[in-house]
Amino acid sequence: MDREKLDSLMLLAEEIDDSLPRRRRPEHIPYPELPKGARNAVARQWKSLLWSIDNAEQHGKHALQGLTVALARVIIGEGLQGLILNAQESYKPPLDIPDLLWNEDLPLNKAGQSMRQLAVKLPRTISVELNETAVFPSPWERSRFHGALQKLGPGREWGPWKQDRRNHFSFAWRPWPVVWVHNGNHSTMAALVRGGGKLKCTETFYFAPVLKAVNTDGVNWSRADTGSVIEKVRSLPMAGIFVIGQRLLAFKRRR
Repeated sequence: MDREKLDSLMLLAEEIDDSLPRRRRPEHIPYPELPKGARNAVARQWKSLLWSIDNAEQHGKHALQGLTVALARVIIGEGLQGLILNAQESYKPPLDIPDLLWNEDLPLNKAGQSMRQLAVKLPRTISVELNETAVFPSPWERSRFHGALQKLGPGREWGPWKQDRRNHFSFAWRPWPVVWVHNGNHSTMAALVRGGGKLKCTETFYFAPVLKAVNTDGVNWSRADTGSVIEKVRSLPMAGIFVIGQRLLAFKRRR
């Protein structure tokens, strides 16, 4: 059986498994002892973030996916802050993959495979609700964003957001899913602000090989095989999303 068929079967099994009822009382996760001192601010945040992930995991897969969306909203909020509070023409919010993760072409294993090479393209793509998914548009032109805010919504010129197949292109990563917008960034960001809509992704990739090849301690991204540092962590919420992806894979194996 080739790899694409195997991945498709795995996703089908995942969808069937999600439809089955779960009756498991969440265990109480004690609050962590947090390091003190100004120099330990990142360590405190990382330990707190891991506690939140542990706690959500006790509730189940949907809680992990919901926490992914919450963390994505934190990242989007940081991007909007820069877009709105920094009017420099050259400024672009850091919302692309290299900004939030690492250079996509860096080798992640002994074979020299990069993120682009390890992610497995699936034969079927997915559709998502914008307000229920970790979606990352990357707008840069403020007037286009403001124009979309003006025209988008019930009773306005464009009406409620609808995908334009000639303009809106994106790709998804399973198992979360996480969605990266690569065309239609301004209107998609406005749609997130205005209440969402349905998006059919152009392509979908299974990101598990990358989740298995890379680890993070909240300070650095590192290779799982050698422990060598890939790059520094630039976004703590994104590192949390990555860890949730790893937990989703482990969660599936345990069931």
